[in-house]
Amino acid sequence: MKKYCIVFLMFILCSCVSGPVYIAKNESESIKHVYNETKLQKLYDKNVDLLKDIYLRYSASHVGIAPDGIGFTTLKDENNQKLYYLGVYVRPSEISFDGNTTKPEKRFSYVLQQVPKYMKLIKNKDLDRDDIGGLAFGIYWPVKDFSKCSQYGGYIEYLYVFFKKADAQDVLDGRRDYTEALIDTEVITSLELQPAKNVRPVFEN
Repeated sequence: MKKYCIVFLMFILCSCVSGPVYIAKNESESIKHVYNETKLQKLYDKNVDLLKDIYLRYSASHVGIAPDGIGFTTLKDENNQKLYYLGVYVRPSEISFDGNTTKPEKRFSYVLQQVPKYMKLIKNKDLDRDDIGGLAFGIYWPVKDFSKCSQYGGYIEYLYVFFKKADAQDVLDGRRDYTEALIDTEVITSLELQPAKNVRPVFEN
């Protein structure tokens, strides 16, 4: 299994505060504009219209985007080779859990099964571009104490699925089943505010 060098942040939310919970408010907040690496910045400059188009698709479908959730990311494989992926990280408002009545493993399993529902707004041709080696698709969701506050507060968990370009395009075009494609992906998650780690996909019936 490849190991990717990625920096992840933990997101702790104040209890029952007003306002959205880790959702970008507009296009500017949704798209990552500035990159520390020159090649990533050039990739952004070359494909900014693509990122805006992806934002419009999700906005029209009323799917929330994480801050800086549309852009490009650099991954390193076990041979220290850089891979450039299109990154789309969503924060659907309809996915939320009561931490008192759910276990982290079941939350992860449920959300992992929802990836195709939100990933389908990506088009095959989005990935058919120079220097894009695959798709990093992520979902963020809140875990709350519903007995105290079901709308706000709690903390954020997330998962990322890293598809190679061909695998992502096959799934998007229906040539390959999503659960089958997961065999050849990297899945990384952070649950209960723990550091992100590689995991084996698990589906609950």
